[in-house]
Amino acid sequence: MNKIKQYHPKLHFAVKRYSFLQYLIMLVITAYLLVNMTSLSAEHQLIAVVTVVIMSIQNGFILFRAKLALAMEGPRLLVFPLLWIASGMGMAATLYSASSIVSLFVLANAVRHRNHRRPFNLSNEPENIA
Repeated sequence: MNKIKQYHPKLHFAVKRYSFLQYLIMLVITAYLLVNMTSLSAEHQLIAVVTVVIMSIQNGFILFRAKLALAMEGPRLLVFPLLWIASGMGMAATLYSASSIVSLFVLANAVRHRNHRRPFNLSNEPENIA
């Protein structure tokens, strides 16, 4: 047992912020579903439940650093709000669409932060010694 190391990957602050935002959105959708369970149609309940389940799976992929996560996250942020709007969920669809747009900007910032590389330190190169 002493040879086992714990797995704690270091995540950038931008990724943590995005993950927290997704958990917050899932919490709001779940609360909306529970509060309005009796007034929502079966179609709207199914859409909300599928949204929460897919968001949970996607957030797990993000925290696990799966390469599949980024490929699926962008389209999810575009498709699910359209599904909510097309089903006629009204104000809930508008709020979810707005939160998805905000999430898309936060995701773009996280990807930009992750792909940002420091410039090479050329002062130590042999050509620059002279």
